[in-house]
Amino acid sequence: MANAEIVIVGAGIIGISIAYHLAKSGSTNIIVLERDTVASGSSGRGMGGIRQQFADESDIRFSQEGVRFYSQFLREYESSSLISSQSKPPSFYQYGYLFLVTTPESWQAIQRHTALQQSLGVPTQLLSPTEVKGRIPQLVVDDVLGATFCSTDGYSDPPAMTRTLADRAQVYGVKVHEYTPVVGIDVQHGRVQAVQTPQETIYTPLVIDAAGASAALVARLAGILDLPVRPLRRQLVLTEPFADLPEDVPMTVDLTTGFHFRRHQGRVMLALPLPPSAEEDRLNQTLAPEAFTLSVDKGFWPLLQAHAQRRCPPLTQAQIAREWTGLYEMTPDEQPVLGKTEVEGFLCACGFSGHGFMHAPMAAKLLTELILDGTSRTMPIERWNLDRFRRGKLLTTTPLL
Repeated sequence: MANAEIVIVGAGIIGISIAYHLAKSGSTNIIVLERDTVASGSSGRGMGGIRQQFADESDIRFSQEGVRFYSQFLREYESSSLISSQSKPPSFYQYGYLFLVTTPESWQAIQRHTALQQSLGVPTQLLSPTEVKGRIPQLVVDDVLGATFCSTDGYSDPPAMTRTLADRAQVYGVKVHEYTPVVGIDVQHGRVQAVQTPQETIYTPLVIDAAGASAALVARLAGILDLPVRPLRRQLVLTEPFADLPEDVPMTVDLTTGFHFRRHQGRVMLALPLPPSAEEDRLNQTLAPEAFTLSVDKGFWPLLQAHAQRRCPPLTQAQIAREWTGLYEMTPDEQPVLGKTEVEGFLCACGFSGHGFMHAPMAAKLLTELILDGTSRTMPIERWNLDRFRRGKLLTTTPLL
């Protein structure tokens, strides 16, 4: 038997960020429960992009906080006495994001989105095809009408960042229990009482569901049967060391196809978002066990090569070092579920739909304000309440396309 002020389910970037923010703000006796290891789920398998180039103000503001927080956190960490040869922190490579635009309709839309970003203080630029070619000579730009580039965007290493944050959270007193799945949540009279693990019962008045793609399964343990978070499999490829690209190449995205790539320690990481098959979608929507498997499609690399041949031909000559899959945690409106539920003491922090790493700092900030102050001062967290799905009031989001 144990007691905790707060129990967080999930030691990915969302759960660890919340624990870090709460502990640094003075909360004590926080326990993070993780069924595997820190960053063993989606946080350990992602692309690591951090971009402010969105088409909606709320997404932009979330990402601005991500850029601010990660930059400041790493500066503070690197200047502290905590770094050793065994604990080198991750880097935040602010090489930018480059979005290539190939249709007149998208070019008109992207100019509107750029104006919004600039009005909020994001230094996005519009580039001509010639300027794009000057940045990345290997690109084919014969069909490119223009591009957007933001120099303060970039990417980092999600598993390394999560583990570093977890280390710092533990310095502030957070307890992280790995290999400790949650098998039950005791709710009495509409209020959380305790969390059960195979090892013990932890009595707590507050549980935060940060379980990523498995968040709906955790919510069911508390009696919430309709949390609309579903897994979506994505596949990535990492090449062997590859010389024929600038080392500081930005995260480069073909807006029309979604094909994108970036550098990774002298190699190249590539991805291409593909829609699920009808059967995959059925498994995802029903939360079938097969939806959580991480199988690799051996036909993915030839498909990537075809896109690379069109956009960046030298990449077709790269050799594969590794392929892997991870899971997005999708909601119907591709916006997160944050804050209170009808079960008192059961909060959600899930459903980030592929943006969890870049949006974790703002999510943690809002949850911390809600828990410690009773309301979120920075932004109204009620906007992302679970009840919007029940009322059919899904949030309207604008794609960059």
